[in-house]
Amino acid sequence: MPITYPLSLPANIFPENVHVLRHTVAAIAESPFTLVQQVYQWPGARWEIEVTLQAMAPAEAGQWTQFFFDLKGKVGTFNFDLTPHCPGLSPAPGTHVFRLIEDPGWDSRLAVDFGFTFRAVEAL
Repeated sequence: MPITYPLSLPANIFPENVHVLRHTVAAIAESPFTLVQQVYQWPGARWEIEVTLQAMAPAEAGQWTQFFFDLKGKVGTFNFDLTPHCPGLSPAPGTHVFRLIEDPGWDSRLAVDFGFTFRAVEAL
């Protein structure tokens, strides 16, 4: 059966830490004589995340193994809810679709012992 994207993260396995970055498109020009700055901002923007998972049980590591296998590296996409990791933002960012920045590789034994980290960008 073909895989339908975006995927959902493995259920009931919560990240230990999520670093969220809002990447915007802007540039600053500064006069070498007066040091006056002029800011140029374009409408493009995207979310980026770095997700760290704690050491996990072998069954949980197996779910992540399947998740990364189904993503097929950078090909597949997945849903990720940013709201719990961005307290105070109004409106709340909600769920966005992401793709991996790089294929993290996978060693389920190391995931059981140490956990792991992966990075992703919003799929626009």
